[in-house]
Amino acid sequence: MNKYTLLKPFLPVLILVALLFPARAIARPLPPATTHPQRQAAVAKALDWLRSQQQAGGDRDGAIGGLGESCDIARAVAQAGEDPDSPAWTSVSVSLLQRCKLELHDYIARKDAGRIAKALRAAVATGENPRAFAGYDLIALLEAQYDDKSGFYHPYNLFRNSLALIALSEAGRPIPAKAIQAVIADQNPDGCWGWPIGGDVTDTDTSGLTLHALAGAGYADAPAVSQCIGRLMAMQNDDGGWELSGIYDDKVSNVDSTALVIQGLVAAGWDPDGPAFTRDRSATQALLAFQAQDGSFWWRYDDAGAQLLGTKQAIQPLVMTYPNEIPKPIPLYLPLFTH
Repeated sequence: MNKYTLLKPFLPVLILVALLFPARAIARPLPPATTHPQRQAAVAKALDWLRSQQQAGGDRDGAIGGLGESCDIARAVAQAGEDPDSPAWTSVSVSLLQRCKLELHDYIARKDAGRIAKALRAAVATGENPRAFAGYDLIALLEAQYDDKSGFYHPYNLFRNSLALIALSEAGRPIPAKAIQAVIADQNPDGCWGWPIGGDVTDTDTSGLTLHALAGAGYADAPAVSQCIGRLMAMQNDDGGWELSGIYDDKVSNVDSTALVIQGLVAAGWDPDGPAFTRDRSATQALLAFQAQDGSFWWRYDDAGAQLLGTKQAIQPLVMTYPNEIPKPIPLYLPLFTH
């Protein structure tokens, strides 16, 4: 009796194991193009630069940027593991988080879903009560913007609508099924999305944020998500980044578009350092290449100068957990008995 005769009864099991664990899955994986410590170091430099922008004097003590920016940056600081209400983020006795709260009345008085969503995300990220943030119930305010007839939280801007979906998901609120259906129905023929609701021109910024919104609401496996990821894969520039396609269309990557696309990819479970999103370099390498020595991020590689928007935007995808960093379950091996 030869070894093949001995193995014959177990062939169905062996075939099943081969299908469940193909050779490429058990081979040693290639090292990631970037590492978590590298991304942490880039975020630390970005935070140092943002801290240097905190205002002192006048009526804007503690603020960074214009009206409402302090809430957005407070969220980014908290997501990076620092406390925006700490002495390290305080200028003339006003902390970054306190400035966010001081700005809130004027910021949300416009009843814009995108603006309220940014405040809600700041409250959640900093561990504050979103039901009583500076005297406001941000969840109730945002949910009041929902239009049950259209399924949207914003009347015309899909980018801000996606911000609302992300904020409510982060706050643990249920998302109406119609709100998801409305976003999917607004998908362009090429598979992605653009700024205006009902528009037909795809842009990478809105597409990346919408992927995050759908994934955060539990729809990472929806066909619409896969279709947009395929489109973004085709739109990636040779330098590894993305441009605001449909607006400039000049094949020159920018930090905002690159960061938002990576944010959406990671939220949907895709690795921006993997071969699918590697050209001359990976997508994350392209994002890190925008960072200057002082820690700020430039808008484009060929456009020198710190950009507040790009710097705060880059933090989100850099602090997220990449798919290759998620612990895999321990594989179980069936014993092979030969007698």
